[in-house]
Amino acid sequence: MAEAVAENTYFTAQGEQDGKPVIYRSMEKVPEGQNESDYPTLINIYWPFEADENNGMPNAQTNHDQIAFEDTLDQLDQNGVSHLMLVVTGNGRKEWVWYVKDVEGWMIKLNERLSGHKVYPIQIEINQDPEWATYHNFVAGVKGI
Repeated sequence: MAEAVAENTYFTAQGEQDGKPVIYRSMEKVPEGQNESDYPTLINIYWPFEADENNGMPNAQTNHDQIAFEDTLDQLDQNGVSHLMLVVTGNGRKEWVWYVKDVEGWMIKLNERLSGHKVYPIQIEINQDPEWATYHNFVAGVKGI
């Protein structure tokens, strides 16, 4: 008999900031079998960009670079290391919201992954959020999920 294995599932939502559309991509729930308290550190990576005046989104080249950046960090999104829970794009910025187990180890892995890449215009902010309030407050505010 086959047994189904739960997959991590993302959803997308649209919102608005300063009259500009914003796209959100988020995990529907905390990954199966993971305890939030094991990943107490919230790391926000911000990438400000010149927004298209009409829609606040990145131009094609910036979007391409942002996808390459995110693809480079895919291996950091794993049990025992960290979880990428939310990505926000619009109004002149892209933001990745990570919950991390070991900050120093994670930063070393981040730098290793980015070694050899061009310098990306990112800003990193580190805070404690052991209850994952940022993530849970976002999900609670999304209608229709």
